[in-house]
Amino acid sequence: MSASPRAVDAQGDDREESADCRSAGPFPGAREKPAEPRHPHRHAAAAVSDASRQAAHRREEPYVEWSSERAFVLSTAAAGVGLGNLWRFPALVGENGGGAFLLAYAVAVLVAAIPFGALEISIGRAVHGSTVSSFRALGRGLVLLGLAAVLMTFLIDSYYFVVTGWTLGYAVEATLGAAPGFDAFTRGYASLWWLIAVGAGVFVVLAAGLSAIERFASWLTPALVLLLLALAGVALTQGAAAKALDFLFSPELDRLGDGALWRAAAGQAFYSLTIGQGYLITYGSYVPRRVNVGRSIASIAAINSSVAILGGLAIFPIVFAAGQDPAAGSELAFTVLPDALSRLVGGPILQALFFWLFFFAAFSSCIGGTKVVTAALREQIPKLGGAGAVVAGVGAIVAAGVPSALSYSALDWRAAGRPVLDWLDRTVGGTGVIVAALATALVISWTRPVRQIGAPFGLTGRPAEAAGWIVRLVPIVLAPLFLL
Repeated sequence: MSASPRAVDAQGDDREESADCRSAGPFPGAREKPAEPRHPHRHAAAAVSDASRQAAHRREEPYVEWSSERAFVLSTAAAGVGLGNLWRFPALVGENGGGAFLLAYAVAVLVAAIPFGALEISIGRAVHGSTVSSFRALGRGLVLLGLAAVLMTFLIDSYYFVVTGWTLGYAVEATLGAAPGFDAFTRGYASLWWLIAVGAGVFVVLAAGLSAIERFASWLTPALVLLLLALAGVALTQGAAAKALDFLFSPELDRLGDGALWRAAAGQAFYSLTIGQGYLITYGSYVPRRVNVGRSIASIAAINSSVAILGGLAIFPIVFAAGQDPAAGSELAFTVLPDALSRLVGGPILQALFFWLFFFAAFSSCIGGTKVVTAALREQIPKLGGAGAVVAGVGAIVAAGVPSALSYSALDWRAAGRPVLDWLDRTVGGTGVIVAALATALVISWTRPVRQIGAPFGLTGRPAEAAGWIVRLVPIVLAPLFLL
């Protein structure tokens, strides 16, 4: 894999029509591109990492692409694998009875998340722009949906940065001594300083351009899986393996009649695969024509789900062995698990490894979420330039994260009776993600030719048309279940 993504000129990209576009005509909103000479440079500089198709056609700069399908899959998987899998997923599994939730989650990924994800990647590749311009290409009135998606991701990032800062603080403290108590750690202003540290780290990566994201993901994703496998092995060897396996893989089928369980499972599937949040559209805008979208989203979902299950295998044997409550919720990773890890052989080392793993997984998602925001800023406010968009985006996210950082401090900042961070996660990260995912799927599927929807999965003719209608109808069927 090349270390740097390809820089491509407008004419070169247009000669390589994708299979889905050939099968069903031009993408709604797409315009014929004028022929222009190929740009002489083959590698993109950091300054053009958010270049839009329109800028390329004005001959202002080349736009960039992922260097390979593997680079795209690893980078997108790294953007989704994070707190959603190692913080949120185990908490929801514990709160919703284990195996029943896992089964509902698998169904939600296969039936909804993968098809919806393919739609988002396809529109990003077709328009080759930010989330905002991608929705504008579907219809002028739909630009508001694009803006709403970017705003939602911005709000999720604001508290996500805070929790990522917690993982960094815990990793440092566990390396130097022992993991701190949650109340003692958050009572002062440590959350604020770690929030700023995370923002600085994200700025460094994004300022270096798309190639830096590729390089970061190329070692992070495999390392994450290997480290999780090692921790799961230790947990299953030293912990209550039989009890944990029964909890995770022996579902109580009567719980599948609970609508709240399905809402939580679908919300988690959309959250962890970043459906409706602009990640897939933004990362999809750099996808070369030769990349197979259906295979890519299936691979991304497989990596994402595998990490989530490995996280459960690494956490629940330890929790059960220590006699702790698996339904402890969001405190599971920061209160229950450190105590449980301390009781194992090599506990201090395991604590440090777990929290460094936790931090890098969360940090990769921070990069993806911030990329959604900075790409939109760069495109909508061209005067900012690449570096200016990164500075503005990261600075705004850090500033918006201050209330969440102080919500567990002595100041006790709250919204609707909850700590600000918890309120944002319940509303924006929970309900908001489901609404955005369903709205995005509805809009994209009903504005594209029906046969074009099944094309990323290698379908043509009547099978493609049947698949397209299924994808169109799934959000309509799911909406009453999830929103009432």
